[in-house]
Amino acid sequence: MGTVLILLASSVIWHAATPDAGWARTVGVALEGLALVATLRISGETPRLARLATALVPLAIVVTAIGNTMEGDLGRVLAGVLGTFIVIACPMAIIRSVLKHPIVNLQTVGAAICIYLLIGLFFTYLYGLEYAIFGAPFMNGVPGGRPTAADTLYFSFITLTTTGYGDITCATRIGRTTAMVEAMLGQLYLVTVLALLVSNLGAARRSRRELAERTPEGSPDARS
Repeated sequence: MGTVLILLASSVIWHAATPDAGWARTVGVALEGLALVATLRISGETPRLARLATALVPLAIVVTAIGNTMEGDLGRVLAGVLGTFIVIACPMAIIRSVLKHPIVNLQTVGAAICIYLLIGLFFTYLYGLEYAIFGAPFMNGVPGGRPTAADTLYFSFITLTTTGYGDITCATRIGRTTAMVEAMLGQLYLVTVLALLVSNLGAARRSRRELAERTPEGSPDARS
C-alpha cells in the first residue's frame, strides 16, 4: 500500500505545482492510472481484471493527450472524466483489499489515508467538470472566475479538511452544493473512519499480550 500512497501523494503534488496545461493534466491521469494498477495488484484482484486495467490505463492516457491537443475545453473534460473514473475505481479496490485482512495495522491506516487523498482528487475533478460544463464565473477569488487545476485542487482539499480559508469560494449553486457535500464527507471521514482505525491500531497484538499475561504458565491455554 506504500507504493499506492506515494503515487497518490505525487499526483496531488503534481496537480498543485504544475501549470494548467494539457501535458500536465495527461501526466496527472497517468499517475492516478499507475496508482489504480498498483492497487489492483496489491489487493489480489483477479489477474484478468489487473490485465484489463493495465491495458485501459495507457488508452486513457492517450485519449487524454489527444483531447488536450484540440481547441476548447475538450481536453479538460476528458481528463476530468477519465480521472474521475480512476479515482472512483481505486477506493473500491482498496476497500476490497482491507476487507480481506480485517486486522487493523499500518497497512490498513495507509489504505485509509489513500482513500482520503482519493476523495480530495475526486472532488478536484468534479469541480473541474462543473466549471467546464457551466462556464465562468465558477469560483470567486480567481482571475475571471476561471479556476485552474491547481485552484480546484487547493479548494477541494481546503474544503475536505474543513479549513475554509475563504480566499477562494464557489460562485454557483452547483459548486456550493458540491462543496457542502465534500466538507461533510471529509469531516465524517476524519472523526469516524480514521479515528476508529487509529484507535484500534495494534489492538489484536495488545489482546494477545494481555491474554498471555492472564494465562498461567503451564496451563492448557499457555501450552497451546
